[in-house]
Amino acid sequence: MNVSNNNITRFVLGLIILISLTGYKTPEVTYPEHLTQLHQNLIDYYLETPIDSKKVQQLLETMDEKGSWSKINYKDNFRGGWTVKEHLENVQKLAIAYKKVGSDFYNNKDLAKKLHRSLNYWLKNDFLSPNWWDQHIGVPELLAPTLFLIENELTKEQLELALPLLRRAEIKMTGQNKVWLSGNVLFRSLLLRDADSIAMASKSIQEELVVSKAEGIQSDWSYHQHGAQLQFGNYGLSYLEDMLRWYQILSKTPFAFEGNKTAILRNYILEGQQWINWKNQFDVSVCGRQIFPDEPARKAKRLDKLLQIMAEVDAENAEKYKQAADYKTLAGDKHFWRSDFHVHRTNDYYFSVKMCSNRVLGAETVNLENIQGYHLGDGVTMLYQSNKEYDNIFPYWDWKKLPGTTIIQHKDTLPYLTAWGYHIESDFVGGVSDSVNGISVLDYNRDGLKAHKSWFMFNDKIVCLGSGINATTEFPVATTLNQVFLRGEVLVSINGKAESGRGLKPTDRPDWILHDNTGYFFPKSGSLRMENKMLEGSWNKVAKRYRPIIVTDEIFKLWFDHGPNPTNASYEYVLVPKADKEKMNKLKEQSDLKILNTVDIQSVELTDKSMAGIIFYKAGKSDIFGGIEVDKPCVVMIKVKDGVLKISVADPTHKLNEINIMLNGQYRAEQASVEDNKTKLKISLPQDGYAGKSISITLNKDR
Repeated sequence: MNVSNNNITRFVLGLIILISLTGYKTPEVTYPEHLTQLHQNLIDYYLETPIDSKKVQQLLETMDEKGSWSKINYKDNFRGGWTVKEHLENVQKLAIAYKKVGSDFYNNKDLAKKLHRSLNYWLKNDFLSPNWWDQHIGVPELLAPTLFLIENELTKEQLELALPLLRRAEIKMTGQNKVWLSGNVLFRSLLLRDADSIAMASKSIQEELVVSKAEGIQSDWSYHQHGAQLQFGNYGLSYLEDMLRWYQILSKTPFAFEGNKTAILRNYILEGQQWINWKNQFDVSVCGRQIFPDEPARKAKRLDKLLQIMAEVDAENAEKYKQAADYKTLAGDKHFWRSDFHVHRTNDYYFSVKMCSNRVLGAETVNLENIQGYHLGDGVTMLYQSNKEYDNIFPYWDWKKLPGTTIIQHKDTLPYLTAWGYHIESDFVGGVSDSVNGISVLDYNRDGLKAHKSWFMFNDKIVCLGSGINATTEFPVATTLNQVFLRGEVLVSINGKAESGRGLKPTDRPDWILHDNTGYFFPKSGSLRMENKMLEGSWNKVAKRYRPIIVTDEIFKLWFDHGPNPTNASYEYVLVPKADKEKMNKLKEQSDLKILNTVDIQSVELTDKSMAGIIFYKAGKSDIFGGIEVDKPCVVMIKVKDGVLKISVADPTHKLNEINIMLNGQYRAEQASVEDNKTKLKISLPQDGYAGKSISITLNKDR
């Protein structure tokens, strides 16, 4: 049969159009030899993603003829939690199900057809978020893996539409933002087979895997983003995920991570991230602005997965990562001097103090997230035992009575912060730690309110002190002990008589209060207030991405009322974890604590004289252990055992080069000199990125 040239031409054109419409491209894509391993690593990485066949089937059934999903609001223009991006998440799920060997949908033609339809829907509409992050980071990060997985089937038109979206990412900024952008540049460069650009992007990612005095990992193994702001659970967790992702994808290629980078990741996990995870919950204080429903638990789950990955990446230390997944394997005390953050943990409880200073930012509000967080860096204390104390409590919180804080109870709505948060007007903020016990201090100065606040974390108790509380205000000033879910009975002991369910009158001076295994002991009377009642709340008051749906629950709230215009007001209370009635009565009858709480000195000494802590707000002398004198403001902790003294000291201001300490008695140490039965210690303090870190010295008594 004779076929004219015109007919052949029409046939070929028709075939091309058919291929274009179905989304299939016959020729196999190839990569240059020096990029083959990198390409294979990337494909393997994404094909390891578990597939939920029911979810995939649901996506196929609910996709409309346009390639969209009716439950997605494609007109959403909210900056935080932009829901339109869910479309690309769905497309990626379909691509993985399609290319994953063993999947119920492997090489499924019906899925392939709908996969291309949904991809085309995005590419032709180019949905834009009002947030730069989604355009430059979020969208390219989701789109690129899909393009690689189905590259053999991409049409020329699809590539032409996709590349401008990928080109929005450029290498710039710092910290995790730079890592995200560099990763997207690497995706695009590999798709274009541009080895030089791949090398540049890989180098840019690795440049952020360092200990920094700017944004990123700090010398105390905390993490900063948006300035000197603690971001363990937000940017810091994404940073760890991305570093491990690129470590795996770049492995065994010319662009692989340098060998010494593994040690930084190891320390960041074991000396940083591990510390703030308790019973599968991240400490709320390190979640940044991401105070969302169930978010602390989700972050803990992400970390658990990263520990498993790290055990493979750093196989020599696999057992350490396995242990890190169990909260019981870590007990001790750590002050993160770069972040004004302190953690004290035992097998029974977890306690943290989040502060800020003129060096460290307190909190942020971005994309209308954390809109109530104006005081989240003002000495917030979190005490976890069951891990349920603060689980989704935030819709109910009185955000002017955050646990641990001293705040003016004005009637105004709390102002929104910015991405760069806030400082307080003080540099005397920090802590001392010997890795077992610790002390934190906050010389608070904000919004016309001043207070000397401190926390002594000794063994099984936390002594909380406040002095010099001064403010000129018509509104009361309150120091909040706790604000948690009401769980079980509340015991109140007054004059040695404990009653359940008793409220507090303004004239009451309790000996102690017991609720949900936590005891509150009062060595010195004060004007206490307590509320135990059902409250209404809404997540919309925490982050505007949520609808104003009303939820209810019972809340226990306990605070000191210092009244309006307080002058040199003070407070003293002791938190007793794992408490019961017997334990609290014993503490009242015979306290093992000797407390001094003045404007110039705050100190706690155990009555058996085995341990003491002193905060010197100015140069001065304490009578503890026969007399201790310092020539500069500082924090000192002393332990005594078998005549051996261990002194730990820190400079909260981060400004001092040395501190001189004078002790009664004769002791031997490298830094010590003895004269007239007194021992003088000349202690050189850490500098630069280690300023504020504790120094410990062991002294042997001369006989």
